Amino acid sequence: MITVTATQFRANLFDYLDQVAAGEIIIIQRNRKKIARLESLEPSNWRDKERPSIQFNVSPEELIKPIEDIWDEYI
Repeated sequence: MITVTATQFRANLFDYLDQVAAGEIIIIQRNRKKIARLESLEPSNWRDKERPSIQFNVSPEELIKPIEDIWDEYI
């Protein structure tokens, strides 16, 4: 949830509309009093906001294999 003044909202209207479309809720204040709440008509899918999953440079089998031999080579 973002709180902005009416002046900030007017100056950055399209940026705030993009944020609302992405699921953000915006509270608009005038004279330090909350006067409006702006939110999307369509509920956002929280899964869309998640960061991409981790990408591994090795196969899953190689990732979980024992590392004793590698450790011995290192020492």
